[in-house]
Amino acid sequence: MGNIQVRNVAGSFLEITADDGDLKRITIDGNIPCRRLFIKISDITSVSCKANDNDVIMTLKNGVEYLLDELDDPTEIYSEVCRQIVVEEYEEKIESKSDY
Repeated sequence: MGNIQVRNVAGSFLEITADDGDLKRITIDGNIPCRRLFIKISDITSVSCKANDNDVIMTLKNGVEYLLDELDDPTEIYSEVCRQIVVEEYEEKIESKSDY
């Protein structure tokens, strides 16, 4: 996936790795470079792929935003994060039906 790696961990979590500082937390004071991000997939509320830039923005339930900056292939990263969200939602529905 280029300069950022996205992988599922233990089914409910997502680890995003960027050793070159292309993963950033967006704050009022500016962007803070991060090397690794480990989040619960169900905490992701939106994923956006910028039209005029090679960036993906991810928003969490608590309002924190992360910028995946200057990606080699932003569409691929966007698609992978969205795929992980859909898989998580599907598995949660299957588990809740089996509780009956």
